[in-house]
Amino acid sequence: MCLVAHRKICKACRCSQEEHSLSSELEDDRRIGRLLADSQYSSLTARLKGGDGGRVYKRNRMIVTNPNISGKDPTFDTVTYEWAPPGLAQKLRCETCKQTVPGDCPVVFAARAGYARQWHPACFVCCRCAEPLADLIYFWKGGAPWCGRHYCESLRPRCAGCDEIIFSEDYQQVEGLAWHKKHFACLECEMPLMGKPFTLANTSLLCTICSQSKRL
Repeated sequence: MCLVAHRKICKACRCSQEEHSLSSELEDDRRIGRLLADSQYSSLTARLKGGDGGRVYKRNRMIVTNPNISGKDPTFDTVTYEWAPPGLAQKLRCETCKQTVPGDCPVVFAARAGYARQWHPACFVCCRCAEPLADLIYFWKGGAPWCGRHYCESLRPRCAGCDEIIFSEDYQQVEGLAWHKKHFACLECEMPLMGKPFTLANTSLLCTICSQSKRL
């Protein structure tokens, strides 16, 4: 519920705080604690001392202080986060650029990387092509984020002819490059080259005739 702060009334229906029967923060923490107690997130709860044996949600507030040196005398900007992942230090350091993340800057967490690692949004990029991944689906492999294209390439070969992933086990491979069998053909005349002599220049396949004509 959203309240008008100075009058403690609901912005939607204009009724008083008492009519809404607002719960206290402790009551909310008890309810959340009961929900999480028997789940994989039970570590986010704690048993109340001298209580009835129930568990309460552990709020993990974090205060981040950053110096502001724009003026003659430095001041400090303080931001309080109502919740932060467990185990974080007060000062967040970016995994890529190793610079402290300002308190007013969004932070990217990758669930598969664990909460001990975080990035500036601009630093959360594919480890192969540096494509920004903050607002995209990402993959995690070898301790680093990957874009979809290069993650797939790490699992399956990509055809040098059509630029698509090869899912079949029956394909042609030459000098570290791969082709669907139907795409293993001369770039100029499109003659199939399976079992025939050919030349390879960069990623271009040429039959003997087309290769010789290019030299003339």
